[in-house]
Amino acid sequence: MITDPWFIALAIPSVIMIGLSKGGFAGAGAIALPLMSIVAPPLMVAAVLLPVLLALDVVAIRLYRDSYDRTTLLYTLPASLVGVAVAWVVAAQIEPAYFKILIGAIGIVFTLSIWIRPKVTEPRAQSLARGSFWGVITGFTSFVTLTGGPPFQIYVLPLRLPHRIYAGTFVIFMAINNVVKIGPFVTLGQFDTSTLWTSLALLPLAFCATLAGAKLIKHVSSASFYRVIHILMFVVSVKLITDGFTSILAG
Repeated sequence: MITDPWFIALAIPSVIMIGLSKGGFAGAGAIALPLMSIVAPPLMVAAVLLPVLLALDVVAIRLYRDSYDRTTLLYTLPASLVGVAVAWVVAAQIEPAYFKILIGAIGIVFTLSIWIRPKVTEPRAQSLARGSFWGVITGFTSFVTLTGGPPFQIYVLPLRLPHRIYAGTFVIFMAINNVVKIGPFVTLGQFDTSTLWTSLALLPLAFCATLAGAKLIKHVSSASFYRVIHILMFVVSVKLITDGFTSILAG
């Protein structure tokens, strides 16, 4: 089990965010891997978090099994598997410092896209072309950062789905993506007894956060919640890029 105090200190809030994301605050877990990557190699962090995500997916699907949009899944999910495959190839080729820069860049791009995109007042129609495009991007980012929240939001939020339907659609989308990632992570040699025991130790906290998220979503202002998450995501992303370039220049 990983016992580094800094790793544990960042793992706790990260797992809480993942749990809240599975409980209904879709996309909140986007900050988890970037935050933990400040103190550990990104792929090792992913190996710790993926089993947690898989376990939470079982709970989340049970919570939202009757609340999802079938058309959205049909338009985005198949294409997302292409994105996962591309990210798998990239992850096998680049060094940890470059991986940190990639994660940070993704965080900044999508945080800015959320901040500057125009507000949609009328629901936008479903589009296979747009859904497939953002499906590929979501699949790629879901492998690199373990969550595809930002690009998924870019396609789905303009559809103006009811909040619970949106949350359930995201839960099912990510659950299938997470299962697909098992093979690539095994071939990358990221799973070992240390990461798996750490995942197991974090599970109770993650389960509690998921159940709390399912209750809080009915009472908490999602706009205020996401505003804080996006600011933190931007700051953490800048930190990762800085650390990545510092490591490259020092090496």
